[in-house]
Amino acid sequence: MTVQELFDKAVHNSAFWNELRKDPAKAFKDAGVKATPEQLQSLKHLNYQALEAVASAFGGGAGNIT
Repeated sequence: MTVQELFDKAVHNSAFWNELRKDPAKAFKDAGVKATPEQLQSLKHLNYQALEAVASAFGGGAGNIT
C-alpha cells in the first residue's frame, strides 16, 4: 500500500481514521505498511481537527473521517 492509498483509506474509512489518530503504529501495521519511526512520530503530532476541517471544506470528507 502506498502512502497515497493509506491516506485515501483514512479519508474514506472512519474506523481506520480513528485508529490512525489513536495508534498510528497499529493502523499502519494493520494496513500492511511498514512505517518509519519518523513517520509515526509525525502522525502523533498531526492536527487532526485541522485535517477534518480541510476535508469538510473540500466536499464533506470529514463526514467519513469523524
